[in-house]
Amino acid sequence: MPDSGVPKSGRSIETTHRPVDHWALPVLIFAAGLISFSGIFVKLSEVGPTSTGFYRMALALPFFLLWMQRDASSRSDPGFIPRDRRAMLFAMLAGLALAADLIAWHWCLRMTTVATATLLGNTTPIWVALGGFLFLGERFRPLFLIGLALAMLGTWGLIAGGSKPVDIKDAYVLGLGLFTGLAYAGYFRFGTAARQRGLSTAQVMFWGAVSASIVLLPVALATEDAVLPQNLHAWAVVLGLAFLSQVLGQSSINWAMGHLPAAFSSLTLLMNPMFAAICAWPILGEALTPLQMLAGIAVVGGILLARRAHTVTRRPST
Repeated sequence: MPDSGVPKSGRSIETTHRPVDHWALPVLIFAAGLISFSGIFVKLSEVGPTSTGFYRMALALPFFLLWMQRDASSRSDPGFIPRDRRAMLFAMLAGLALAADLIAWHWCLRMTTVATATLLGNTTPIWVALGGFLFLGERFRPLFLIGLALAMLGTWGLIAGGSKPVDIKDAYVLGLGLFTGLAYAGYFRFGTAARQRGLSTAQVMFWGAVSASIVLLPVALATEDAVLPQNLHAWAVVLGLAFLSQVLGQSSINWAMGHLPAAFSSLTLLMNPMFAAICAWPILGEALTPLQMLAGIAVVGGILLARRAHTVTRRPST
């Protein structure tokens, strides 16, 4: 995720040094593997896409609550509700952004393959940086524009490179996938802001899950017929999604990113779509065409180029 701030002088951005933990990189890789199963769980779910997102958040709440209470004794603000209301607001906004992300991404998964939906969702850094370019006066090296063009070309290739002609549903897939990336960017932006104001990872995860659940449940009830899991298999799928992808996966990524240089975040972008494609092939029979494989490589390559270029200057004010 690109940093939001740039020096007013127009000099290159300095890398923020973080405390490095030797377990952070293995944990990040492990977490990326867990997260990659989330699309498969959504495909296997017997309830609606938004209902599946609700269970992912709601069933994770008890785990986050226990975690939050466990580390409360070591914090200066151990209360159930944080005293810093602005930090609390940021955590809740992170949950709202995540709810929007899950609605869009889960519906996208119902229309396309796990690999395609995951790659589209992981274009987040491209769109965040492009927004800074268009609205915040940020400027980029030419390498960023090359990366952007490569990612855009790959994104189209994912849709057009399938085994069937492009139709109107593919336009919905593209729109939902790209919106997923934008919403996910908001989730990390607000979550980072909450942690910067003193909230722990557990607090951010818990209150984010609360606000996401509050949004997802009424949307699911209003738009879907299959809301309640009807059998043991259906419950096992949503429990697996909540525990493996949300509790273990998302929490581990949040923890690891607090102990690694920012550049390592690109590892999750590389590994998540790769793991998702590898796992979805034997489990769901979702084989990508050769053109879609090349398009996926182009998307990942474009993201890496854009992240390497990063934001370096702000347009001088007049």
